[in-house]
Amino acid sequence: MTSKGKPLPLHDTLRDLALLRASSVDLSGLVNNETAPSQSSGGVEDVEESTTQSYAFVREARTVLRMHNSGDMQKQAARIEKVQEELVDVLRSLSG
Repeated sequence: MTSKGKPLPLHDTLRDLALLRASSVDLSGLVNNETAPSQSSGGVEDVEESTTQSYAFVREARTVLRMHNSGDMQKQAARIEKVQEELVDVLRSLSG
């Protein structure tokens, strides 16, 4: 995306930043420490790549949040716990 492209919606950007802050994500760990921004020789290409990666990250984060909010994760966790309990019962009956 170029600088003349459509800007990110402010509401979505603020929500994403709030979610990152609430989840205690350390953004400094995501930045490549080997080169400072002023030392970057790629210029526009680096910005394009960074923007593309940023969009991919936001897309994945929103997908994960949708999954979390839909309750699918809790259903899967309950199913796993049930299977674990059944396996413990089987082991007890085999060893008893």
